[in-house]
Amino acid sequence: MSTDTLTPEQSHALLDILSHHEVYQEIRDFRQPNALNGYGPPFTAKPGQPSNFPSLQGLVSRFLLRLPGLKDAPEAFWHSQCASIVTDLEKADLSESYDKGLIGIRKTLATAISALIEYPVRGIFAGFKVPEEHDPNQTYDRTKAADLQGAFSELMHQCVYGDMLDEMFRMAGETDKLEDHTDLVRAAHEYIIINLASFMHYTLVLSPKGQNLITLIDNANRLVPWGMMKQTLKIGNVASMINAMVKVVLAKVSVATVTNFLGLTKGSDEGQNLMQHIISQVLQWDIRDLKNRATKIEKDKSPPTKEQIEALRNYSTLSREHHDSMRKTSEDENKSLPMVILTQAKASTKLTPEQHALAQDYLAIHLSIRDREQIVKVLCHSNPDHLTTGVRTLVEAYDPMIRKLHQAVDLSSTVSDLEVFLKDMIKLSKIPDASSKTAKDYQIPSVGDFIELLHKHQGASHRFIHQCGKNGPKLMSWFSEYLHAAADEFKRKDSSTPTSVQDAGDLTPALTDLFTSLPKDKQSSFAPLLDSHATYLKNLHASSLSRLDAVLSSPRTNHPALQSSSKPTSASNASISNIMSNSSRPPSAASSRASSPERSSTTISSAAAAHATKDAHPGPGAYLARWQALIEATTITPAKASGPVRRGGSGSVLKASRDDGADAEEVLNGGKGNDHGQEEKELSDAMERLDAELEGTGKAGNSRPDTSAIVEALGGRFREVLGKRACTW
Repeated sequence: MSTDTLTPEQSHALLDILSHHEVYQEIRDFRQPNALNGYGPPFTAKPGQPSNFPSLQGLVSRFLLRLPGLKDAPEAFWHSQCASIVTDLEKADLSESYDKGLIGIRKTLATAISALIEYPVRGIFAGFKVPEEHDPNQTYDRTKAADLQGAFSELMHQCVYGDMLDEMFRMAGETDKLEDHTDLVRAAHEYIIINLASFMHYTLVLSPKGQNLITLIDNANRLVPWGMMKQTLKIGNVASMINAMVKVVLAKVSVATVTNFLGLTKGSDEGQNLMQHIISQVLQWDIRDLKNRATKIEKDKSPPTKEQIEALRNYSTLSREHHDSMRKTSEDENKSLPMVILTQAKASTKLTPEQHALAQDYLAIHLSIRDREQIVKVLCHSNPDHLTTGVRTLVEAYDPMIRKLHQAVDLSSTVSDLEVFLKDMIKLSKIPDASSKTAKDYQIPSVGDFIELLHKHQGASHRFIHQCGKNGPKLMSWFSEYLHAAADEFKRKDSSTPTSVQDAGDLTPALTDLFTSLPKDKQSSFAPLLDSHATYLKNLHASSLSRLDAVLSSPRTNHPALQSSSKPTSASNASISNIMSNSSRPPSAASSRASSPERSSTTISSAAAAHATKDAHPGPGAYLARWQALIEATTITPAKASGPVRRGGSGSVLKASRDDGADAEEVLNGGKGNDHGQEEKELSDAMERLDAELEGTGKAGNSRPDTSAIVEALGGRFREVLGKRACTW
């Protein structure tokens, strides 16, 4: 069929629409039981049968399975350990954002991952454009946005089609100073730093669950025995060092361990190692806070009845089929999920607006508790212990690489650099509650602050790479071979397309066939949508470039969190026994001992969130708008007993998402009105402003077009196209 039926811009827009939907849908499909049965390598694969997850499987097979070290992992690692963990998590039936009435951490991370990996997915299936002839003497002004963006684009093209990878590997072995590299590399490096800072800022400061996520990171960081790890890594004999580190992280010492080994018992829970203890303890702290919130709701002056409380509590124990059925009823009848639950449980449905808000909070709390309990069960209490066995298997696969690293790099100093970076990141990212004493004069971190954070610590990564290049030639040869093979995956098979044309690359013929197979009336209705989407994408990237220019022209903020150097705390030098025993105490008890890790408070109210978002500006990156679009498209249960289904971008959902993990009194007050309606409005207005900045909606004709009809008509067939192209078994 003729390719004239789609212009290059339309084919590019069609690829963007379908790939954006496909990647996220594949991630969503992992919720379903037995998803791995149709995944393909490295799991189950039938000869000639395409994967049900062509985008994700394509990335895994081309990049992950070829990674040095990981490529030597035995089949049992994938078929037994990884597959078992994924299957157990699927069976756990973890809760949906719709049920809880808020955007959770899992939803935030899933949408972020989808928005990022859709770019390499398009790259491996469509290919990078063949670049124009490169001028090696071209200079780049690192204070100009267009120069930085152009440098990064040129660097990527030279890595795929030129010899830039060889040049960078050579220079890495000669120097650890960025200034010694070419002007192109320095400008592209700055572009990467700014975009990474933008991603960190949006994730930890602007996203609905940013503060909850940084709290989890902080709590886990406080339990890591950094001092012991650094001392262990100083052991000169590499075999002794590896054995010691494995014992520190993975060893279990309990009566059940011995009796299982001797055959006196079978299948007894052998307890937890340090890695599992950290996972379990961090989530147990959350569970305890959630149970306290649930208790306060039950003791409220006017709570739901005991019968209603029992029905809401029992919902988390129902089957997946019951959950899906009730969710569908809620959407179809425009009734809130708590009301559907009470109706089907034959409990009283009489609730005041205040009681309904408490009922929704109570349901969300118990779903959150069950989620954490199930994650702990799968990762820390499974029998056999797939997580520990999997990590041991990876250590064995990476043994040759660890030996080369031990010879080439000061691993103890590297871990120390990582520890200090995490402490600085946590210190910068934390936003105090609006009611705290420090909130009044607190300076909300900007993208520029995160750029300064990365500039402050970039020398550590440069030294690490230089040490590898100088002292580990074998190590560098492994990664050079890997990166060259990875770059080849982005080369276009058809290089005849002019460089100036933006189309769908190698997928142009297939997409044209899909489009022209549609009825004429649909072709006529879809063509203007593709034109609108093409315009939307152009303005999206123009908006990102303008935000990059704003970041470059903004003055340094000198955030207080970056002024002092972080030093290891007493907790970082705690022994394993202290961590395993003291951290199980309540935070108030644990904090009374200098050697005990202190739990970070999870309190973050919507008032603080509104304050954080009110004057914040997002950094560059078109993917941020795509990420925000996925969050905003998430369906959420109605806020009232009867009402329309909400979306993830509404003020009430944002408030609930920010409040999740806040003090119980804060949440209870939120259910009773007060001035929280104003907070919802501030949050909603702030996110609308962020949307306008991310998408450039201030420009004429750049509203996000509704392309759901295109996805409905071609989404399934697009997956088939990718599946056939990705099937190499």
